[in-house]
Amino acid sequence: MTVNEQLMGLGSWGITLREETPREVLDRLGYFGHVAIVPGRVNPAEYNDTLLTMARYVGVLTKRDFDDDKRISGQGMALWLGDSDDKGEVFESPVSIVGQTFATTITTLMSGSTAVVVGTLYSVAGNYSGTHVWQSRGKAIDYVCQTMGAEWRVNGNAALDAGPIANLYVTSPTCVVVRKDAGKDLTLTGITGDMQLSRDVEDFTTRVVLLAEGEGESTATGSANIASNPYLDIRGNPVKRVRLVSESSTSTGNAQVRAQLQLNRFTGTRNALGLSADVYEVRGSFQCGDYVWVYDPDSGLYDTTQEITFRGQRINPTKLRVVGASWPVTDQMTVAYRHQDGTWIDLTDYVNSETGSTKLTVGELNRSLTNAGTEPVGPRPIPDTTIPGVVSWDLPFTTGVYLDGLGNTRARILASWLLPLNADGSTILDGSHYEIRYGISPATDWQTEFAPWGSFQANILDLSPGVDYDFQIRAVDLSANQGAWSATETATANPDTIAPSTPAPPTVAGSRLAIQVTHTLGKASGGTYNLELDLDHLEVHVGSVGSFTPDSTTLKGEVLANSGMIRALIPAVGTVDVEETTTRHVKVIAVDEAGNKSSPSTAATATALLIDNAHISDLTVTKVTAGTVSANWLLGASIRTASSGQRVELNATGLHGFNGAGTELVTLSNTGSFTLRSASSGARINLDGTGFRVFNSSAVETVSLLATGSFVIKSASSGARIELDTTGFAAFNSSGTQTVDIDAATGDVTITGIFRSGLTGKRIEVITTSGDPFIKFYGSSSGTDFAYMAYAQSIVNANHPAVVMGSSTGLSNPGAVIVDSGKVHAIINPGVSGSEAGLIALTGYAELRTPTSTIQVGDPNIFLNAPNGNVRVVSSTGFEVNGVTKNFIIDHPAEGDRYLIHGCTESPHNGVEYWGTATLDDLGVAEVELPRYFEALTAYEGRAVLLTGIGEHLLLASATYPKDGRFCVHGVAGQRVAWLVKAIRKDVPPVLVEPRRDEVIVRGDGPYRYYTIKEAAHD
Repeated sequence: MTVNEQLMGLGSWGITLREETPREVLDRLGYFGHVAIVPGRVNPAEYNDTLLTMARYVGVLTKRDFDDDKRISGQGMALWLGDSDDKGEVFESPVSIVGQTFATTITTLMSGSTAVVVGTLYSVAGNYSGTHVWQSRGKAIDYVCQTMGAEWRVNGNAALDAGPIANLYVTSPTCVVVRKDAGKDLTLTGITGDMQLSRDVEDFTTRVVLLAEGEGESTATGSANIASNPYLDIRGNPVKRVRLVSESSTSTGNAQVRAQLQLNRFTGTRNALGLSADVYEVRGSFQCGDYVWVYDPDSGLYDTTQEITFRGQRINPTKLRVVGASWPVTDQMTVAYRHQDGTWIDLTDYVNSETGSTKLTVGELNRSLTNAGTEPVGPRPIPDTTIPGVVSWDLPFTTGVYLDGLGNTRARILASWLLPLNADGSTILDGSHYEIRYGISPATDWQTEFAPWGSFQANILDLSPGVDYDFQIRAVDLSANQGAWSATETATANPDTIAPSTPAPPTVAGSRLAIQVTHTLGKASGGTYNLELDLDHLEVHVGSVGSFTPDSTTLKGEVLANSGMIRALIPAVGTVDVEETTTRHVKVIAVDEAGNKSSPSTAATATALLIDNAHISDLTVTKVTAGTVSANWLLGASIRTASSGQRVELNATGLHGFNGAGTELVTLSNTGSFTLRSASSGARINLDGTGFRVFNSSAVETVSLLATGSFVIKSASSGARIELDTTGFAAFNSSGTQTVDIDAATGDVTITGIFRSGLTGKRIEVITTSGDPFIKFYGSSSGTDFAYMAYAQSIVNANHPAVVMGSSTGLSNPGAVIVDSGKVHAIINPGVSGSEAGLIALTGYAELRTPTSTIQVGDPNIFLNAPNGNVRVVSSTGFEVNGVTKNFIIDHPAEGDRYLIHGCTESPHNGVEYWGTATLDDLGVAEVELPRYFEALTAYEGRAVLLTGIGEHLLLASATYPKDGRFCVHGVAGQRVAWLVKAIRKDVPPVLVEPRRDEVIVRGDGPYRYYTIKEAAHD
C-alpha cells in the first residue's frame, strides 16, 4: 500500500482493502475511476470534487485484484496524457507548429483534449517549430518541454501546468534534511533522514550523437560533449562513453539542442535518500519537484559554497531536487474513491494502512522516467517519396534600390519563406530546390528564379522602382516532384530614392533681360554626357555671390535634360529670365524622373554681353502684331475687347464687363469692391459687397445671403413653399397657410398634419389632423400592424382623461392607463360590464382584479380570492394556504363526466419520499440506488425503508439502513418487492410541532395557518 511519485512521469500506487469490505463497495470501484489520498481525516461527501485539489495524491484506478487480498492499484494523473506504451490520445494527423511561443505550442498540442484541460502556462524564452504525428499528447508535450527547457505536471483536478521550474516548484528550499537534530526553525523545517545514500555511474556518458530526420548520408545529426570528465580509464586517459540516440522525428533545426538535452541526463550520478516516516509529512514540508537542503557530512552531502543557519548552527548543505518519492498510506490519511458519475465513496475505514519509511530520489531526474529513444540506430526510415506541400511566405518582404552598370536606378526585393512539409504532413527529406516566379501585378507574364534547398530567401533584382509585383513559390524534391504553387503575395518595389550625381558647372551667357544656360550633361567628377539615364531636367538657380545656397527663391527656371539627349550627345540649352546688369552666379541641380535632386554644381558667372552697353532705356511701340509683351509698357491706358456693346475693359479703375445692351454686369474695382450679375433684370444671380442674392423670373428675391450674416431661402415666393431665415424654418401649403414652424429662438416646433418617422416599415406616426391626438407605432417590417396610444374618457370618472393603448389586431378590446385622484389604474379589459378589471395601485397595497377574483399584495401578506378557480403559489422558502382543505383535482382518467379529487395529508416533518420495485438476485440480494442528491438533501437519522412483497408468497425480506445513497434488500432469491424510503430534509429547519402559545405568533385564518417565532416576528 505505497504511493510512488515521479516528476513528469506516470508513477504508481497500490492500496489493500480489508477482508470485510462490503461487496457493494467493491462493485463500485470501477476501472478509470480516481483515488484521492488526503492528509488528515475529512468527509468526502462534504467536500466532493474539492478533494481533487486538497489531496496529496490523486491516481487513476487501472487494476483490481479481489481474489486474494482485495487490492486496487493504478498510475498517476499523467496517465490521461499517455501511458508508458504511448497509449492515449494519439495525433493521427500531423500537428505542425512553426515559430510559436511556448504557451501557444502547448495550447495547440492540448487542443481537443478530453480528460486533461489547460491549467496555467508560464512564459518560456524562445519559439518552437516542429511536427508531431503518431505519438501521444503527453509524449509531444514532454518533447517540447525538454527542447525549450521547461517542465510540466498534471494536477489532481486533471489540469496541465507547464513552464520554467521556478514557476512550478519551490527553488529556494524551505526544508532541511539532516541526520539528527531535526525540528522547526523560524524559516525552515527540519526532517530527520537515515541518509541511506546510493550512487551509480552505470549510465555515465561523455558524448551523445543524435540521429535526427533523414536516411543514409542525408541523415541529420547533432552531437554534444561533456564539459568536464572526472574519470580515467586503465591507461590514465579520460573515459570515453559515447551514446547513440535515434530520433527520426526530430527536425534538423532541433538536433543539436536534443543532443545536449540527452547528454545532460547521463553526466551525473543517481542519488537515493531514505527518510523516517514518523516525522515526515511531505504536504507540509515539500512536494515532488521542489528543492531541499540536504546535510550529512559523513555521506559527502555538503557544499562549502552554501551556508545557512538552522536551529542556531551554521551548516553547509547541498541543494538537491526531489524528483521521485515513495511513501506509505498511513492511518492518519483519508482515502476516497471518485466514481465516473461524480459521486465519492469513503474507503478510509476499509483500507489496510501501513507504516514505514519514505524513500526519496534526489539530484537529477530519475533516468527510468524517460528513455533515450526507442528506435534502432542502424536502419532508418524509408526515404520520403511524397510530393512537397505548399510553401508559406515569411512576411513582410524587404526591398531596396540600386544603380545598375549603365547608371539606371533599379529595385530589388528580398523574398523569404518557411520550411515546408510534404503534402501528407511528413518532413521533406529529399528536397532539391525552390522555384520562384514573379511578374508585374496582376501577373500574366512570369519570370522564374531558383533557390537551393536549405535556403529560405532569394534576392530578386532588376525590378522597376515603385511597381507592384506578384510572387509565387513551390518546392521541388530530388525525384522532380513539384509541389503546388503557393498563394500569390504582392509586394511593392522600393521607389527610386537615389539622387543623381552632382552635375558639372554650366556654360552661361547673360543679357540685360535673361541668362542663357548650356550644359553637356556631365558629372562634376569629370566627363560629358555621363549623368544617370533617369535624368529628367536641370534646375537653374541664380544668386548674387558664388557661395549662395540654392532654394525656392533662387530658382529661375528648368531646362529639359533626359536619357535621349545623353545618348545622342545633345547638350541641354535654355534661357531663364533674369533682369540685371551686374554679374550673376549660376548653379544647376540635376533632377531625376522620381524627383530626387542632386547636390548643386559649382557656380558659373554671367554678365550682360548679348546687348551693347548702352542698353535700352526708352522704347516707343506703335503696334505689336505678335509675340509676348513681358514688360510694363502700358501706364494709365485702357485695354478693351471692343469700343462699345458687349465687351471687357481693363483700365485704371479696374476690370469691367458689359452685356450686349451696354449694361455693366461685372465690376472688379481697384478699391476692392465688386459686382457680379448674371442678368440685369428678371431671373438672375447677384453677388456684390453686400452679399449674394437670387431672384426668380418675377424678380422676387428668393435667396438672400448677406455679408451681415442674415439670410433668407425660399422655395417659392407664394403658395406651397418652404422658407428658412434667421428666425427659423417654416412650411406653407398651397393655400399659403403655415403648416410647420420651427422657432430658432425658443426651439418650439409646431406641425399641422401627420408626423411620420418613415413612410414604410418600422416607424412612428403622430396624427393631429382630426379628432383627438393619435399615435401609431409600427413594429414589423411589413408596416401594416401597429400599436397605438389615444385620448379617451376615463371609465372610472367621466370628468377625468385617460390614455387608451391597444393594437390594430384588437381595436374592439383596448386597454387603458388611467390617472384618477392619485391612483394609477391599469385596466386590462375596460369592456367588462359593470366592474373594473386590471392592475390597480392603491395606498399601501396593489390589486389585480377580475370580475370575480382579486389578488391583493401588501405588507406582510398576499391575499388571493378565487372562489371560482384554482390557486397556485411557487416559492423558494415555502408557502402557506388559507383555506379549509388543500385539494388535488384533475379530469377523471376513466370516466369523462367526472373529476378525480384527492385531499392532502399532514406530517410533523419536512420530509421526502422515494419508492420503486426491485427483484432479488440468485443470492437473495438486491441493491437499490437512491438519487445522487439523496445524501446531500436528507438527514442521516430518521430514515426508514418500508418493504411490501409483490406476489402470492409470504414476504421474508429486510433492508439495510440507507447509507451513501443506497441500501440493500435481503430475502428470497427471485422475490420481487416494492420499497418506500422516507427521510427528513436537512436543508430546512425542522417543524416546531408543539410550541407554547407565548413563543409563536399564528397568522392567517382556518386550519392552514402559519407561525413565526416571536423574537423574529415583525408586526
